Amino acid sequence: MSRLNFLIASALLAAATPALAGPKSGWAALSQSRSYSALPVASDNTINPLRGYYRWQNQELVPQSAPAKDAYRRYYWKDLETAEGQYNFSAVLSDLAAAKSQGRKFAFRLRMMAGYDDNQLYAPAYIVNHASCTAGCGFWSDTDAAVPGLTFIPDWNDPWLQQRSRALLSALASALGPENPDIAWIDVGMYGQYGEWALRSSAYGNAPAAITPATNASKREFAKLHFDAFPNQQHVMFIPYSNKDALTYGLLEQTITSKPVGLRADCLSRHGYFDQWTNRPAEWAAYANQWQKAPVVGEFCPFASGDPLNNPATARQQAAAFHVSLIGNGNFQTSLPDAQRWPSLTAAEQNDLLMLGRETGYRYAVSSSTVSLTAAGQLTLTAMLRNDGNAPAYEAWKVNAELVNGAGAVVWSGPTSVNLKSLPGGGTSAAWQNSWALPALPAGDYSLRLVARDTSAAPRAPLKWAITERAADGTLAVATLRRR
Repeated sequence: MSRLNFLIASALLAAATPALAGPKSGWAALSQSRSYSALPVASDNTINPLRGYYRWQNQELVPQSAPAKDAYRRYYWKDLETAEGQYNFSAVLSDLAAAKSQGRKFAFRLRMMAGYDDNQLYAPAYIVNHASCTAGCGFWSDTDAAVPGLTFIPDWNDPWLQQRSRALLSALASALGPENPDIAWIDVGMYGQYGEWALRSSAYGNAPAAITPATNASKREFAKLHFDAFPNQQHVMFIPYSNKDALTYGLLEQTITSKPVGLRADCLSRHGYFDQWTNRPAEWAAYANQWQKAPVVGEFCPFASGDPLNNPATARQQAAAFHVSLIGNGNFQTSLPDAQRWPSLTAAEQNDLLMLGRETGYRYAVSSSTVSLTAAGQLTLTAMLRNDGNAPAYEAWKVNAELVNGAGAVVWSGPTSVNLKSLPGGGTSAAWQNSWALPALPAGDYSLRLVARDTSAAPRAPLKWAITERAADGTLAVATLRRR
């Protein structure tokens, strides 16, 4: 065969013979297990929504690694309704907008009273002695003979006063939207001193014969008007034992709200404050587990440095015993200017306050993960989650597995079966496993991560896992997957 014919034959044979195939396109098979390190509570400065400290009346006095995720304000009725039916909610709307611009959600309370014997009216002036009132809609009382001045005590039983209170809440709901996703919680207020559902026993010492202390039916009505105005918001109700009937209605009987109603404790740090319930364990049993469904929100009774009973250590014990999730970051050393309050505390008191913010609420940690991936793209993820806090999360978090490409974009998301609310805290843990068929993505490396996302209409940033391996945004990369 001539050399020319040989070359031709060789070329024809090469054309007819298939080339040796390189690696098939598809996913690179992977099997990998990892464990993760939970952040010690003593040094865990993780800031997450609806837990730990919240911004209290424009204050954050205990230093934190980042601003609080929730802000709280309260308002007097007289400032919101200047004349009958004439409402001005600009302060509420401005505070809501400010919180939203700072990446926070917003909480509030409305009040009809403030303190005692200050000669001030906190309900609208048109209320007093209105022709529609049964007995003037209230009276001026001297609640402390040693203190000059009088206190206006509203007639909580007056039907017209209740009607005007309902109109106020309804108008506010129209201004905010009854399902505003930027609202974190609403204190059920209006009744009692500061809207906190308690009054001095001396308040009715010189009451007119036609005015009596609020009946249980009236107290229920003040709770109901909140629920009717905002049926889909998170509410919390004040905890005093004298409030037992209203608590029974709000927490156990009413069917208006779509979310379980939580509790509000406004005297953390006061020694013996919770004795009103611990001394009545059989009655407290009806509400003792409400924290598993709805948050317990608190703030301090003012305390001074050096008090052996009313102090941060007492608050810390109370928060643990009653599963408090949120605490107002203020309201201590109130006799001092704001800038001096924190520095004036002892090192032990400061440490107790720092630990209080770290211990309250949820602290979710991913303990371990196992990733299995076939060449066909069948992904199986097994993980163990633990809650080292004192309460669960209450918002609409959904844990997803996500693939992130080299440009940082999420290109695939798979929902898991994790239910964060099923882990109430105290180190409770649960393992789960989910499988998905991955799509045929472009060749390259992808980061597989676990992320808890807020599914509400105004989603918060991802929840931050309380582990050392988390990314700056709080998510956790569990493996690198390669598509060939």
